[in-house]
Amino acid sequence: MPAAPRAKLTFWTIVSVFAVAFVAAAFWSWSIVGNVRHQAAVTDARLRELAWAVLAYADRNDAFPTSEAELRAFVGDPAVLPEALAKKPLAEDGRVYPMTRAEAGVPATLAPLDQVLTSIEVEWPIERDVQPILRPRGLPTLQGTGTSVGDWLFAMTERLRAQ
Repeated sequence: MPAAPRAKLTFWTIVSVFAVAFVAAAFWSWSIVGNVRHQAAVTDARLRELAWAVLAYADRNDAFPTSEAELRAFVGDPAVLPEALAKKPLAEDGRVYPMTRAEAGVPATLAPLDQVLTSIEVEWPIERDVQPILRPRGLPTLQGTGTSVGDWLFAMTERLRAQ
């Protein structure tokens, strides 16, 4: 008879260890997912901020910047970026860019350009009527932000080339 209680104790010990391991793994996984989602939200915000700065530059100068130095000279302080663009997109093929900072989903408090450029890689164009390519440096993004930002810049390209 003494073997049965010992087997029961061993069984419940093993079940308890697995239950504790399961709960710990669930909490650890939840924290990992939360951190990735937070990083994706930050990356999305920075991608939208940089795209808005490029759109504002192109709207004012009727050309895209061809270097980081040109964009830095235009932006200077991110707080002075315009709240709205002056010229509307063509929208012939359905692609449009946002006309206001709010439509672009740019946060009210902007990050410094140095901080934005550490998260976003920019491939600068050679020609002024070609949009720069913005890529998150291997960082996660949510909700297709990279695609929508690319569409905004392409819509601006179409407007610039139509002039």
